[in-house]
Parts: sequence; C-alpha cells; structure tokens
Amino acid sequence: MNEARALPCLEPLPDLDREEEPTGAPFFLPGESPRVHNRPKSRPKLEIRNVVKTFASTKGLIRALSNINLTVHEGEFACVLGPSGCGKSTLLHLIAGLELPDHGEIRLYSSRTKKGNNAEKLIIFQEAALFPWLTVLENVLFGLRLQRLGAKESKERAMHFLALVKLENFANCFIHELSGGMKQRVALARALVLDPELLLMDEPFAALDFQTREKLQSELEELWKRTKKTIIFVTHNVEEAITLGDRVILFSGQPGTVKQEYTLPPGRPRQKESPFFAELAVEIKRDFQNPGRELVEQVTG
Repeated sequence: MNEARALPCLEPLPDLDREEEPTGAPFFLPGESPRVHNRPKSRPKLEIRNVVKTFASTKGLIRALSNINLTVHEGEFACVLGPSGCGKSTLLHLIAGLELPDHGEIRLYSSRTKKGNNAEKLIIFQEAALFPWLTVLENVLFGLRLQRLGAKESKERAMHFLALVKLENFANCFIHELSGGMKQRVALARALVLDPELLLMDEPFAALDFQTREKLQSELEELWKRTKKTIIFVTHNVEEAITLGDRVILFSGQPGTVKQEYTLPPGRPRQKESPFFAELAVEIKRDFQNPGRELVEQVTG
C-alpha cells in the first residue's frame, strides 16, 4: 500500500485559511476534542517513481527495493522508518546519486535558477566520517574549498554554522577531543555550510546514548525550523520518527516497499506524554512488526 493514512484526528478541514503552526500542546489531551489542522502541501521537491534496485550475491540477484513511489515536498521533514535490511539506506544512496536504480526515475526539483558550486544533495551517515587530522573548523571549511569564496568569507560562513550547532567554542579542537554527539554536530555543520537543497540523514543518532540522542533530536528540529531545509531522515526508531517527522513513511521488509504513510499534525515540539503520541507509536509498531514480506526475495533472470 502506498497511500497516506489520514488518521481521524488528523484529517484537514476543507476550504479553511491556513492555520499558523501552534507553538505548544500539539496533540489533544484526554477529554479534549481533536485538534484539526489545514496543512496545504508545498510544491514537490523530490519525486521517486517506480524505482527498483537489485544487488548481486552468491545466491544470485537480491532485490533491495521494489516499485518505490514517493513525493517529498519543499521544506518537509520526512522520516523513513523500517526494519534492518529493508532498503532504507539504499534509497538514500540512490537519491544522493551514490548508486543508480535498475528501473525508475528519481527527480529533484531545484529552486535555483543557476547551477553553482552548491551541493544539491548531501548525506550524513551514522558515523560522522570526519577527518581526524583536521580541527573542527577545518572539517567544516573542507567542503567550501570548491566554492569561489575568499578565506575570510569562508571562515565567517563556517563559524556561523558552528554557532548554529553550538560548537563555536570548539572550533580549534581536534575530532578525537569530541564526544559522539559533538561529532555528529560537526557533520551537520559541514553539510549545512554548503547550503544543500536536500539533506539526507542515515540513522545519524543510532549509535548515541538515549540522553544525547534526545538532545540532538531537539537541536535538529530547531535547525530545521531555522533553515527550512527539506530533510529525509532514515531511522528504525518509531519514537524518533514521530518526534521529528512531518510524515512517517513505513517500509516493509526486504524487498523494501512503501507499506504505509502517516501524516502528523504540524504542532511542535511533540509531546511524548500525550495520548496521541502513544497511540500512534503503538499503531506504527504493530505495522512495523508485520512487514508483510519475506526476509529475502531472489530475482531470477
């Protein structure tokens, strides 16, 4: 199934003026009528049509992705959720251009009239993949080397994004002096400094402890609000997906297909103690645990 599920409490009212995003209490409380939001979609940013991807193995061809159809809109925070091995990371690699699909089309709609040196799509992996022989500032500056910017402007830009991720006081530190969460902030600043149109995040917080992960989730949400970037965030954590996503896209088991989509109300920050959050988490976990696919599908021919 590839249709967005509109939960009863989330269905938009027709023909209403757009409601401003509430700043608090995004979910209804016990005894309270459901909050209903008219949430018109912005223009498409990324379209994925009929994408199929297979890989060779000792047992033959293994289908990783089967008939993927998705549209991600401008400024959307889309979370792709699914079990290990369902093709979530493969999808990001295809979007980033690191792999090519066997069939289908992936189209990015650029908002820039001229092609400059700015990266269109950037991916942040679970491991920060930073250069240990460079300082924090030098790591962020590294991607700007291809930009036609002067040294002063490059440094000012790099320091601006280090300030956004709250690391301006660590600019001259080396990578081994940082915690895991700080390393991921450096990776995020290094990506944002290039002003990508699409930010791809492949389980960036999976290796972090619970407290650090929750803190970085909150900081990423604030950065997304400030930068208005389109983000595709891969995770296997249901609560993380509900906390961050405008939309949660659930993948089936291998071969990966879009099993279900859940559209969330716009209010942020999300209240994890709310009944809606708990009920939606239970519903998604139930679907998560019933992927509806065999673990491995071999492709003949």
